[in-house]
Amino acid sequence: MASSTLKFMALFLFLILFDVGMAAEHTVGDQLGWRPLVNYYSWVRSKSIKLGDTLVFNYDTTKDYSVAEVTQYKFIACNASDAKFFDKSGSSRVTLSDSGQHYFMAEGHCFDQMVFSVLV
Repeated sequence: MASSTLKFMALFLFLILFDVGMAAEHTVGDQLGWRPLVNYYSWVRSKSIKLGDTLVFNYDTTKDYSVAEVTQYKFIACNASDAKFFDKSGSSRVTLSDSGQHYFMAEGHCFDQMVFSVLV
């Protein structure tokens, strides 16, 4: 009995470690990066984004672009205030550590289509 319990625990730990090891990085927009007038909804649909994956946003800091992860309400209102995550460094990384819908936008650039959401 103890042997089967020990085997089960070892298998469980292996699966947890294997799953974490399978986390991927996704460069938002691929070679286009994070910039206006890119169809990020098509980009999201072309990916298999999972819990634990990291989104990498590459963008031009001279253009006043940013990355904000916001609530659904803030996303609809195109409002980056009180964002869960906000960065203007030009190379932003967001690890998707919570399941559910995640909403991303560039402050002041919603009408330029610098918005998308992803369900993990």
